[in-house]
Amino acid sequence: MKQKIWKMTRPVLRPVGGAMIIVLFYLLRIFPIKKNKVLACVSAGSRYDDNQKYIMEELHKLIPDLDIVWVKDPKYEYELPAWIRPVKWRSWQWLYEYITAKIWNSNVIVPDYFVKRKGQLYVETWHGGLGIKKVAGDCIGLYATEENAVFLKKASNMADVFISNSDHLSKIYRRAFKYHGPIWKCGYPKNDILVRNDPEDGERTRRELGIPKTHKVLFYAPTWRLRFEKEQHVDMKVYDLDMLRLKQALTERFGGEWTMLIRFHPKLRHYAKGCLEAQPEVMDVTDYPDMQRLLMATDVMVSDYSSCVFDAALRRIPCFTYATDFEAYKYEERGVYYEMEELPFPYAKNNDEMEQNVKAFDMEEYLKKWDAFAVRMGLNETGHAAKDIAQKMADFLNGKTVEWPNDYPIQIPKKI
Repeated sequence: MKQKIWKMTRPVLRPVGGAMIIVLFYLLRIFPIKKNKVLACVSAGSRYDDNQKYIMEELHKLIPDLDIVWVKDPKYEYELPAWIRPVKWRSWQWLYEYITAKIWNSNVIVPDYFVKRKGQLYVETWHGGLGIKKVAGDCIGLYATEENAVFLKKASNMADVFISNSDHLSKIYRRAFKYHGPIWKCGYPKNDILVRNDPEDGERTRRELGIPKTHKVLFYAPTWRLRFEKEQHVDMKVYDLDMLRLKQALTERFGGEWTMLIRFHPKLRHYAKGCLEAQPEVMDVTDYPDMQRLLMATDVMVSDYSSCVFDAALRRIPCFTYATDFEAYKYEERGVYYEMEELPFPYAKNNDEMEQNVKAFDMEEYLKKWDAFAVRMGLNETGHAAKDIAQKMADFLNGKTVEWPNDYPIQIPKKI
């Protein structure tokens, strides 16, 4: 794969005019809360997927005439169902919809300059799960600053409930987000489809992508990197997995014909185009709208530090990790929650090791390691999380008193 370096600007904590937005949130309270309106947002309006997609689909089934508003950034091209109404991210209408929606549902923490009104409900799902890379306050000194920690504490505590899929994630909410409210370990809605594991879901995706029925699918989905040096940049040489060499190894180990897919992180969508000229046989599915449906079409998964590898493992398929820059990532960039060797996935630091791991793969041993890891992390994926959350939301919209389970209460030290 050809090396490409793309410069990026450092993410801004808040837009200029945050104070003005706070004022507007108070002034625009002249508009009443719409009891039949729910607002959903995924990663600043960049796509239609993640937990919000599946929750909204279940909520639409329960209340077909519900006004569901989806925050959409115009620079990203994706389609929404006809029953969802888009609103432009960071527009005046965007503020109005937040101010008047009965429920907020987000996969990232809402800005701390937002002001939630009495009578509004904020359901936070986050977007990680059993992730390798550190998040939020756990990144202080690396990716995040002390200012971020203050922002996270103020913003996250607006939430009425955080949705979790594991004890591991619940601990992160308490520690890294400084969140003190209810944490419901009901599972991740986006993973319901993986737990149910209906073959037809995978076949549908394969048909859409034009993958022959007789082919097996290798899916490589790495995450993004940032290097905080004199200038931030994304160094594309870390994505040097030799897909054709891997294809040969897969054929030797598992047999059959293989289709090779690659999907870059959404943050790389505008930076990674054209980086596959050296391997035209590989299908770029970066713009495919639903990550979980791609996982349903997958026979073997490869990632680096992305939580998607844990999602894929729910289907009990072979999963591998490939990362050439672990030491830099661990100490200079995000920080990590695990050493790569303690994960159940065979880990390779270069293409030679990747080939060896595939050829030596032992399915029985791998599944034993995965099951033990899931128990250690307190993983809980039910297959019906979206329905459970949607029902709570529907009850709230219908005027019922809703109590959120708190599966990870705050531990108060005993007085000695």
